[in-house]
Amino acid sequence: MKKIFFIVSLAALLLLPNAYAHGFGSKIDLPLPTYLYWIGGGAAVIASFAIISIFVNRKTDNDSYWKYNLQNISLIDTLYKNKSLLGIFKIISIGLFVLSILTGVLGSQFPEYNFVPTFVWVIWWGGFIWVHILFGDSWNFVNPWKNIYELIKFSEKPIRKYPEKLKSWPAFMFFLVFAWVELIYPDPANPQFLGNLIFLYSVIVLLGMRIYGKHKWLDNCEPFTVFFNFISNFSITRVTSDGKIFVRPIASGLLDVKFRFDQLCFLILILSVVAFDGLISTFFWYNLIGIEAFGGSGRFDVLYINTISILLSFLVFMGIFYLFVGISKMVTQTKYSIGELAMALVPSLLPISIVYHLAHYSAYFFLNGQLIIKLISDPFGFGWDLFGTKSYEIVRTIDFLFLWNYQVLVIIIGHVLSVFIAHKLALRIFNDNKKAISSQIPMLILMVIYTMFGLWLLSTPSIL
Repeated sequence: MKKIFFIVSLAALLLLPNAYAHGFGSKIDLPLPTYLYWIGGGAAVIASFAIISIFVNRKTDNDSYWKYNLQNISLIDTLYKNKSLLGIFKIISIGLFVLSILTGVLGSQFPEYNFVPTFVWVIWWGGFIWVHILFGDSWNFVNPWKNIYELIKFSEKPIRKYPEKLKSWPAFMFFLVFAWVELIYPDPANPQFLGNLIFLYSVIVLLGMRIYGKHKWLDNCEPFTVFFNFISNFSITRVTSDGKIFVRPIASGLLDVKFRFDQLCFLILILSVVAFDGLISTFFWYNLIGIEAFGGSGRFDVLYINTISILLSFLVFMGIFYLFVGISKMVTQTKYSIGELAMALVPSLLPISIVYHLAHYSAYFFLNGQLIIKLISDPFGFGWDLFGTKSYEIVRTIDFLFLWNYQVLVIIIGHVLSVFIAHKLALRIFNDNKKAISSQIPMLILMVIYTMFGLWLLSTPSIL
């Protein structure tokens, strides 16, 4: 089945098109008009739905999936049980955390000569998601705040009981602030600002863990713990509660997760933020809001309108999702409420959020990520050459056609996976093939819209 999905996705690329690589604004000469990319991507998703509907049904489907215990491989088992190795990773995470604060506060204030902007925005936020896709919830092991808290050996007994009615809304709000800083704040790469922000947030996290308990705070208030925990459900690797480590089909963990309303909102916030990130860097956006793209004072010109728009973006994505879920309820005449259906089906949106992130940050990571090679030798910008890499020549040329095809392939495969997960979830909800397929036709339309929107974002000329 996975081979069929891959072939369908790959075939769609052959239909694909005079476009711009997202994040560069550099023209790529392709043999077909751009709109054929959008149509080809939508067609691939529709074709995958047809194939899935035929081959995945109540007779062929079951609630289990293939998995393999990696501890059967002696080398992996030895490494996994090596506490010293885990300790080394924790020490490295704390070291990078401390270095980020120190370089921000004490180092050069030119972002390209300072470790913290490249490490935070490019390596960690742009690239660390790949570690989760491959190895599962790695953040749980390298979270510097958690590791510092455990190193200090604070009491595990909380000072106050966490207000359960808050659920994970604090994490939602913190993530929204983080997104605002990344996308809207006028100077997010300023080293001094980043160093101070990391220090301030660290104080909040450590105090929160001490007051409400480590796990309560991390699971409900720490946005990156919540974010990476979501991503781990997409991973090909799973660590069970009894400490076993398995490899499994990608995204299969989404079949096991149950979402509350606050978690649903957090997931849709992730999707809306990465889509908004792509939108606000386009000439289309600047023309829409009536502001000169290269004039004035940069982000200051769009500070207020983008602040309002990032909130509206979340509300629009929420409204669209609930609209199509409502149509599914109407089509199936199910006893389940719209809210119940939404919480049952929302895991299918996670692959879309992830592939938007991967496609959006790919060029940024491949080019700007090279700076870290120079910066490990001179993190403060003082002229050091600790590891002999200070003179590394950044490769500033990139095969835009390859990058474009990579981005398109990632987008399409992600949406095909979303269709597959949504169909499997619908079979569990309705326990009936016809109802499951009927319920997924509105969701299929939504997936096609998301696919074409994502490809449009990639192909729309960008100011960056």
